[in-house]
Amino acid sequence: MAKARTFNWRSRALALAIRGCFATSTATFFALPALAAVDAQQSNVRALSDKGIYWYERFRFDLAVQSFNKVLLIDPANASALRWQGLIDLARGDVQAANVWLGKLQITHGNHPFAIELQQAITLAGEKRQQLAELRYLADSEKAPADLPKKLQALLPQPPLGDAAVQIYKLMGRTPEGRAKARPIALELARRFPEDKRYKALLADLGAASAQPVGNSLQITRNSPASAPRGAATAAKPADIATQDAPATVPTAPVPDAAPELSAFEQGQQLADQAQRLIDAGDKTAAARNLQQAVDLNPTYPWFRYDLATLLDDQGDAESKQSARKIMDEGLSQNKGQEMRFASALLAARQDRGMDALALMNAVPKTEWTEGMSALEKRVSYGQYLNSLRTLQQESQFNAIATALGSAPRWRAEPEVQDIEQSLRRKQQVRVRMSYENALIDGDEGVSKINSNEIPLQIDLPLDFEKTLFVRADTLNANSGRVNLATTTNFAKLGTTIPTDPAIANERLDQNFKGHVLGVGVQTDQYRIDLGTTVGDYPVNDWVGGLQWRTNLGNGSLRLELARRMVNGSALSTTGAIDPLTGERWGGARRNGVSAVYYEALSPTLDFVGIARANLITGENIPDNTEFNLQGIVGKTVFQRPGHRVEVGASLFLWSFEKNLRFYTFGQGGYYSPQAFGSLSFPVTWTGNVNGWSWQMQARIGASESREDDANLYPLNPELAAAAAAQGNATIETGGPGGGTSTGLRLALERQVLNNFVLGGYFEIDRSEGYNPDRLQLYLKYSFGDFFELSVPPEGVAPYSRF
Repeated sequence: MAKARTFNWRSRALALAIRGCFATSTATFFALPALAAVDAQQSNVRALSDKGIYWYERFRFDLAVQSFNKVLLIDPANASALRWQGLIDLARGDVQAANVWLGKLQITHGNHPFAIELQQAITLAGEKRQQLAELRYLADSEKAPADLPKKLQALLPQPPLGDAAVQIYKLMGRTPEGRAKARPIALELARRFPEDKRYKALLADLGAASAQPVGNSLQITRNSPASAPRGAATAAKPADIATQDAPATVPTAPVPDAAPELSAFEQGQQLADQAQRLIDAGDKTAAARNLQQAVDLNPTYPWFRYDLATLLDDQGDAESKQSARKIMDEGLSQNKGQEMRFASALLAARQDRGMDALALMNAVPKTEWTEGMSALEKRVSYGQYLNSLRTLQQESQFNAIATALGSAPRWRAEPEVQDIEQSLRRKQQVRVRMSYENALIDGDEGVSKINSNEIPLQIDLPLDFEKTLFVRADTLNANSGRVNLATTTNFAKLGTTIPTDPAIANERLDQNFKGHVLGVGVQTDQYRIDLGTTVGDYPVNDWVGGLQWRTNLGNGSLRLELARRMVNGSALSTTGAIDPLTGERWGGARRNGVSAVYYEALSPTLDFVGIARANLITGENIPDNTEFNLQGIVGKTVFQRPGHRVEVGASLFLWSFEKNLRFYTFGQGGYYSPQAFGSLSFPVTWTGNVNGWSWQMQARIGASESREDDANLYPLNPELAAAAAAQGNATIETGGPGGGTSTGLRLALERQVLNNFVLGGYFEIDRSEGYNPDRLQLYLKYSFGDFFELSVPPEGVAPYSRF
């Protein structure tokens, strides 16, 4: 009985197990078709999405929309397809339609990453468009600001995704700090979204390790049709391709050895897909071989040719670019249809052959143009228009720019044009520059000493977009002090009489003079014309002025000037002086001459400046004198990073005057005038620009040699010399050799307080044998508009007396 019970229990258990297995097998059997259907649906969605992206990248927005519409028919809530539809509408310029897709995304998926991506793209195309354009301009400038990454990151409240991420992190990559910040973010995005090729391309642009370049050019093995894979059919004609809705699929696996019969196009598409994976892996040479096979299988299909051509064009060298063009030209020789012309036009636009691109598309009737062709025409036409504006900018033809802007209103909404238009408006803003400057040169009280205070004031009044009328109204107080009769015989005619001579007027012993230097002029980026005069209680009032002209010469520039300017150095040479004995006036020296300044950038880190001057120096009751000098300066940048540059230089200066007129007796000029002078100095300069500050620090050391001729202390009147000799005073100053070492220091600082308000100042000292000037200036610059640019290096307000 026990055995029977055991058997029954085991039999019952076995039966239950068999029944359970049968039930499970039945459920699995009936579930298999459903699982297969899900897999097939996902595969179709993936293929359609890849096809939509394929056409989107080629400006075929009409075909891209068809693909994503099919995705949404299969899966109406597909977040990726909703996102791409919005991006397509943005590419078409329809922000309102893009917002509709964004609403659908947010209703269905809430704060999904694709919803964030689309919203960010809309923001950058709308309310933040101008800000992004300004930052793009800064990124493209010669010196991208150090805070560029911070400003870019501040554009959006959330970390950027998709197209916004590509735009922002590419621009961040223009600075070393920005590139360092952008790389790990791009790597994380590529990890989070492994199927999104945009992030892989971004990594390549940022120089990430996963995108290694392959050689300077690609070697392509051309396969004849005879070498095509087994089962390849004759290449489809353009009409046939159109009916196939090419590309029909985007396979994800390489062609197997024992593949079923595939059309030439299907094989080409598989090869193209493999090529893309090889490009992502960094093997561009193998990718080029695959694409060449795809072209050989389908010689009249344009897009395999285009993919191969762009791969070659990206190599950057002239030979590869020429090969890329040849590939598309060969296609045109076999197929002159719309698609081939469009693909060829796309390559021409990439290669900056805008006229070729337009000619290729214009051969197609406008009624047959696709949206992509219209978009490309707009892009090429806009690029040509923008280049014409930039050429006019380089030539300083701002009036012509204004005319061009007015005659092409359809481009007025473009960010780059808005930047140019804004710069034009700023050229019409009234500006004021003002400073206070104190300069001190030690010497004998009342004679060679000078303590001058100047308040330069310049008002800029734009006449049009090129010409500016400027008005100068400088205050100049030249204080030499009071002549000491007990110790001074080398001044005016005092050496010809006794210190107690009653003819000496007490009030004329003070050699301190106040007045103004007034002027008016017109300037452009190419020339400057000005005319001015001194007014006030100066002993000698005289006119000044000049004509300056500048032109670009390749990597250099040349500035020529014809001018009459004041000669600084003492009160006698600058404003003139009054003889305490007779009240006669003399001095007020003026340089009348020509000068040339040549600059050339020998390399990105080496530049040269050459200066030549020739002058005739005249003045009241002083002999005429001739002056010549030559100077050559070489500067080498030894350290540079964003916002900082350190330069070492060498300067050779040669100087010569016909007469030695540096003394202060009546008839002398009071300005240093050696017959031979040579100096060699070595400056070290640190220039900086960070967070609205700019500065420059320069220290220099040098050595000089000089020679002065003997000088007659009364060069115009032998009778005065005889009277001085009768008093036992010298009538000739003995010359001879001179020179020694010299040192100098200059510190300058400028601050952008407001967009239209700049403050600054500088201090400089110079120490050499017999010459030790100090100068301090504080200045402000203000615009009655929205902007006054920060000067790098700091640029003060030069007094009109030193124009």
